[in-house]
Amino acid sequence: MTGETISSYSFDHVILLLDTTDFESLPSWLSDNFTVIEGGTHAGGSSRNKLIIFPDGTYIELINWITEPKEFFDWAPKSPGLIDFALTTPSSAQDTFDEVMRRLESKTQPASQAQTSSTEGISESDTGAGDGGLGVRYRPPLFGGRKRKDGQDVQWHVTKPLLDDSAENVPKPLDKYFPTGRLDTPFFCHDVTDRNLRVPYSEKEISETHPCGARGILSVEVLVPEEKIDSYIRLYTAVLGMKPKVQGGYRYRPTTSVSFLLSTPNPDEKAMGRLKGRVGVVIRAPRDQEDEAWLKERGVGIREVRLFAEAKGEDEVDEIPLDSEGIGASLVLVKEPVGFWEGG
Repeated sequence: MTGETISSYSFDHVILLLDTTDFESLPSWLSDNFTVIEGGTHAGGSSRNKLIIFPDGTYIELINWITEPKEFFDWAPKSPGLIDFALTTPSSAQDTFDEVMRRLESKTQPASQAQTSSTEGISESDTGAGDGGLGVRYRPPLFGGRKRKDGQDVQWHVTKPLLDDSAENVPKPLDKYFPTGRLDTPFFCHDVTDRNLRVPYSEKEISETHPCGARGILSVEVLVPEEKIDSYIRLYTAVLGMKPKVQGGYRYRPTTSVSFLLSTPNPDEKAMGRLKGRVGVVIRAPRDQEDEAWLKERGVGIREVRLFAEAKGEDEVDEIPLDSEGIGASLVLVKEPVGFWEGG
């Protein structure tokens, strides 16, 4: 997909909250599909994690509460399942914070500009979309860390969104659209120690041995109310510093599904590199009763994660939810043969 603007930003990881039973004895849709490694205990002591590392440099973090949460308060009210996702950038945490804040605080564009397909290079001024009236800013980067099982310290900076629920375009009533708290904007994660300590993607026995063949994160879908999609397009335009690619609608408007094209943390991963122009964040409105039920139960935010795997057969193309229902159904394996995405 030549000519399209692809952000230098990339996925860092996705947060999947598990209850204690599933964390200590992983359900088959996780254990049968992935190589899962021990993470460790977070610095605050109230949470622990396990990691699913992909060769593209991204990962899924399986998190569980050990005691009453003393950290990650925005995740504390959430029920098990997909709850959040993080981005990372080639810049430092502070520089990224400064860049994103400039865009969020800039004058809001007309919606027609924010909805255009991203086919040309864009400047900082072109992406000054403001926050779409959604009351989003970011807190300055905070230091974080954990100790690995092998005793090594892992350190990073996290830059979390600061949300004003009284802003004019926030979906209301709040208890309808955010029944377990508001998490509709990604956070940022930047490494202090070497990235391979936190995300050991170069260790092939960890990243390239997944039974399902997963190579990395293809997309994260964010579900928003249809009447607020213009506001969320503006918000994500400012957060990511780029205009979206219009996917086309299923009803009457062309912007019920848009995508923001991203890079990958490990540009040397060949399989994901060939998917250039397809990796990204998708913002979309509900498509069916299942989406409407999801929005009612879990609220605005991350709806689905799509993982890429190379198919073995020449004509094999498939999309397979990892489980038929429940949490696993929100993770989808996209299988395609080499010829399919090399431009057949």
